[in-house]
Amino acid sequence: MGKVDTRRGKIIELLTDNPIISLTELAKLLNVTTETIRSDLKSPQLADSVVQAHGSVALAHTTIARDIPYSFRKEINFKVKSKIAEKACQLIKPGQVIVIEHNSISVVLIHTLTQYPHLLNNITIITNSFSIMQYVQEKRLDVHIVFLGGTFSLAQENSYGSTTLNQMKSLKADLAFLSPGAINEALEITAYKERDADLQKEIIKNSSQSVLLIEKSKYPSIAMWKVNQASDYHAIITEITFTEEQKGCLEKSNVQILNI
Repeated sequence: MGKVDTRRGKIIELLTDNPIISLTELAKLLNVTTETIRSDLKSPQLADSVVQAHGSVALAHTTIARDIPYSFRKEINFKVKSKIAEKACQLIKPGQVIVIEHNSISVVLIHTLTQYPHLLNNITIITNSFSIMQYVQEKRLDVHIVFLGGTFSLAQENSYGSTTLNQMKSLKADLAFLSPGAINEALEITAYKERDADLQKEIIKNSSQSVLLIEKSKYPSIAMWKVNQASDYHAIITEITFTEEQKGCLEKSNVQILNI
């Protein structure tokens, strides 16, 4: 194994032991420049294995499982998140009650909605996202929000737990937007935490229609807790190119595939 391959293998080892590392720290640990580290991270060997934001890096597929701070996760693939959010806004109609589950796309979605005041000012939003609440407060947005209370996660900027779940059980919505922890080749939707899986199931149960928002960094992958199948949703907004067999399965269940 050459020097470059050895160094890139070491990067994976370091990220396995440390949930998130700055590029500066990686360069120092490996005795190279940050430019060399950036080049390594863009290489075919590492490009699909890592994600970057705010001058730091983490292993792909593990940012939720390892409790990587939300402030980092929401910046990963920001341009892709923005395109997904734009598509999502096109599905919303005035007068609807919508659920925006807390995930790495949720704040981007509310930000995008501000470009459509005829929607934002005429819908009700149900959410467990403190990030959305903070954004609404900072921008002084005229929007009706029902916040799901519960235990507060400082790192993830959301509420969770039995209180959150029980409040969702008492509510009904027209449309829900959810982003999974992982999706595999069999189109199984899974979550890294039981509490996330439970809330997602309750949201889907109490919403007339549910929409799946998926970045390709979550595919193909699988987490511990089963939520449902991709065929259980009414629409999927994604950058993933599904196989013909997968498309056939989804079309058979009348799932609308909206590629960005």
